[in-house]
Amino acid sequence: MSTTCHNILLLVFVLVLVAEEAVATIYQDCGSQAMVSEFSITNCDVPPCLVPRPSTYHVNITFTPESSSQELETVILANIGGSDFPWPGPDGCTLLEGDSCPLVPGETYKYRAVMPVLAEYPAVSAVVTWKLRDEKGVKHVCAMLPITLI
Repeated sequence: MSTTCHNILLLVFVLVLVAEEAVATIYQDCGSQAMVSEFSITNCDVPPCLVPRPSTYHVNITFTPESSSQELETVILANIGGSDFPWPGPDGCTLLEGDSCPLVPGETYKYRAVMPVLAEYPAVSAVVTWKLRDEKGVKHVCAMLPITLI
């Protein structure tokens, strides 16, 4: 194999690895006050996210807050037919990878949530709003995206 051909194959291999690491979900920001560098949901790059029932989904958010906070809560709302319904969400602080609260401005945090999607949930389309909010009401992260439970 020629050196040029070998270099092209190596470049393609590296680009595939980088593309696999750079998976993110497209979402609409709804007022995040932190810098969000990653927002990803299992098996969903481009919404609407098709979510089979039953299943388990992972939500990964990497963010850098601009302000300090002692607490962090997860607030999830599902808008169905123009009405907001609270979705049971996991705690905020305990889901910070390798860290916990308080949040320090300028530090980067990785939030990892595992969301069970139960068989008894109805097949429905919704716009989901996912917020990481502190005790002062600051929305460090606010993301909206359409999902369809199938």
